[in-house]
Amino acid sequence: MDGWLKGLIAVACVVVIAGGGYYTWSEYSAKKERTLINERRAASARCQSRMEAIMDGNLSADDQIVISNCIVQGHITEADLNRVSQARRPGG
Repeated sequence: MDGWLKGLIAVACVVVIAGGGYYTWSEYSAKKERTLINERRAASARCQSRMEAIMDGNLSADDQIVISNCIVQGHITEADLNRVSQARRPGG
């Protein structure tokens, strides 16, 4: 075989391997991001559920710890806490 044909085959192999690696990495990254988004949504739903339980008067011993973690992680806001405290007040 001519030298240029061997070079062309080598370049084609590198292009195929690089393309496959790029595709695999992008699929892996997209899956990882979807997983993180789903985990964050689930954590947010758990925090909102706990807030609703507190508003309904279903208190647990670990409410303060759980709510503190929810605040730190950004799943609930100060407005959510104000809403709960308004609901928990007598006549509120």
